[in-house]
Parts: sequence; structure tokens; C-alpha cells
Amino acid sequence: MGRRPGTGFREACVAFALLALSAGGAVAATVTFRVAVPPTTPPGARVFVSGNIEALGPWNPAGMELGNLGDGQFAATLTLPDGYDFEYKFTRGSWETVEKGPDFEEIPNRRIDGARDGTVSVAIANWRDQGESSGAPTVVGDLRVHADFASRVLVNSRTLYVFLPPGYDADPERRYPVLYMHDGQNLFDARTAFIGVEWQVDETVTRMVMAGEIAPLIVVGVCNTGQRAFEYTPVPDGSVGGGAARYVEFLVTEVKPFIDATYRTLPDPEHTGVMGSSLGGIASLFAAWSRPNVFRLVGAMSTSYHWGDGYVLSLVSSSDPPPGVRVWIDMGTAEDHGDADRNGVPDLIDEHRRIRDALMAHGLWPGATLEYVEDDNARHDERAWAARLPGALRFLFPPEAPR
Repeated sequence: MGRRPGTGFREACVAFALLALSAGGAVAATVTFRVAVPPTTPPGARVFVSGNIEALGPWNPAGMELGNLGDGQFAATLTLPDGYDFEYKFTRGSWETVEKGPDFEEIPNRRIDGARDGTVSVAIANWRDQGESSGAPTVVGDLRVHADFASRVLVNSRTLYVFLPPGYDADPERRYPVLYMHDGQNLFDARTAFIGVEWQVDETVTRMVMAGEIAPLIVVGVCNTGQRAFEYTPVPDGSVGGGAARYVEFLVTEVKPFIDATYRTLPDPEHTGVMGSSLGGIASLFAAWSRPNVFRLVGAMSTSYHWGDGYVLSLVSSSDPPPGVRVWIDMGTAEDHGDADRNGVPDLIDEHRRIRDALMAHGLWPGATLEYVEDDNARHDERAWAARLPGALRFLFPPEAPR
């Protein structure tokens, strides 16, 4: 690859420093990345870094463009709070073009434990879209796809995935509870999932239903859009967010009526759940608290409680829970980056415990209407959520009495 006109190394360094500063954390560590891309990289390709800081989305696949040094070399400098645990990956602007391993295998997030000044050299082996494995489906069971589902409320469209439980077609009179899940493209198929790692909802539901561990249920995966941070958050954080009321209206007045009309559902709130992770955890709690006549089963994994000065914490603490609600909340201990006095980074486990205490103060009881989990050494990623999904399903959708 030759040098192309555009963002140079110096400009990339300055831009990235300003971006990191906008995240609001104290800037103390300066890290320079020097990246060698594979020779198969298309001429003129742009390379981006994506990571777990708010200034990058977080995890926006086009979070920040690197400067092109020519001859397959790219570079950028970023600034982070001193000692911050930074996770990141490189892409060509989308998750379809994320980096892969030497055999096109999925690789773990790259990681800097305790950021300090220095240079990190990276050699990218392959890009996801250039390997045969990118086209291999990983879906198990009956997954229906409704592409380009249009919303008048949000004035956009997205794909809906609908997973039907084993035996759905064999019993035409039976109706089923429904779980609505955010980030739908991450749930069923590695081909569409964030960094190629899915929640394995189809495998998990099939296995647990067949074993009698949970009630048969329909799972609706509602894909996100480029407006994910807007749609999943009820109030802004800085200049971003605040559209969750409209997103919930979309679920209630457009998605749910379509699902209830198309599939054999149990439409009452006692049989209707909503689940998500990170910002999706905020969206799930907000949906249940704002529309208790629709959602009574809530799964909030690794929730970003700090968003909007802890808005969802205040909401749950200051208001009665929906009658009959059941709530699963969890977080991995490896998600915790520090405490509120350390470079402005919130103590995530402390916030997780505060939401537990607030729910208990309003009458929810662990093991009955509330399930609280601290997952030792688990990180903020799809692998951790997939691992905790069986427990959440077992709590929210326990097996039915014999028919």
C-alpha cells in the first residue's frame, strides 16, 4: 500500500488527544499506536481504533481514524487517565471489517492494563471480510428475519430477528412469553455480531427449553442503529443521548403490535420481558419503569449506571417499581476501573450495589423478585453476557407447571 492523501500522523495525534480530553477524565498517560496492516488491505483503506472509552462511542467501529504513514503503516496517539485499563480493536470502519487472527479466528480484545506513557506496536494479521469464515452462519433453530422494519416514531429502519422455541410449529394452539432484546445483531449469529462474538441466544434457549430448565419463549432481537447512544438513553450525557422515550414508544407501539399479530404470543405484561447490556441495561430498566403496563420482566446486564449523572439510579431510587416486576441485574468485577475519586472514573460495582439496595428498599427480594449477580473476573463483553444468559433466563422465565 502506498501513502494516500488525508489525515497525517501529526493531525491524528492532535485529534485523538482532543477526543480523549472531551471524555472528561484527567489526562495523564500518552499512548502511541504504530500499526502494520496485512498486505491484503485494499488500497486507500482507512484504519480506525475502537475501544472502551466514551469518546470512542464507546466501541464505535469507526471511533477514531489513524494517520496513514504509507507502506502499510498507520499511527495515532491517544491520551488516557493514568492507570486506566484500556480495551481496543482495529477496524476498517465497521465490525464487518474488524481485525482477525492468522487463521481468520476471532481474537480477544487487545488490552492495556494500567495505561502509562509509551508506544504500542501492533501487526494486524487479517481483516474479517477477507476470510471465508466470515460467511459461516452460526444460527441454531428457527430464526425469522424481518429486514428493514420501518419506524415512524424514530424515522429510521432496522432488522428484527425473531427466534421461535423448539416445538413452535408442532403445537399451533400454544402461545408463548416474549423477551425483547436490544442490540439484536449480536444475539444469534457471529456473522452479524459485534467483533464476531454472539450471545448464543438461539443455542441457549434451545438447550434450556429441551432440558425443561425454562419455559419455552419467543425472543425478539431488535437491532441497533448508528443512533444507539441516543435511542438507549433517557437523558443526555454531555451532548449525546436522550432518546429512550422515543425508542420505548417504538417498541410499544410498533414492534410489539407487529410481533403479537404475527406470532402466537402471550401479550400481557406478566409474560413480556426486556433485556440488554451496557446502555441496553439503561433502556431495559427505563422501559419497565416508564411502561409498566407493557414490561414486567427485566434483564439489565453490565448497565452503564453512570450515564447522565446516574439518571437511572435516581429513577429507580425515587419511584416505586412496576407491580409484579421481576428484575435481573449483574456486572462483572473486571468491569470496575476504580472509584469516583480516581481520575473521575466511577466505581461501577458500587453503583451496581446501589441499584440492588434501591430495588430492595422498594420491596423487591433477592431470589424471588430480584436476582443480583457479581461475576468474578468477568469483563464488559459479549462472552460474559452469553455466559450469564442462562441464569437470567432461568430467573425470568422459570419452567411452567406440567400441562
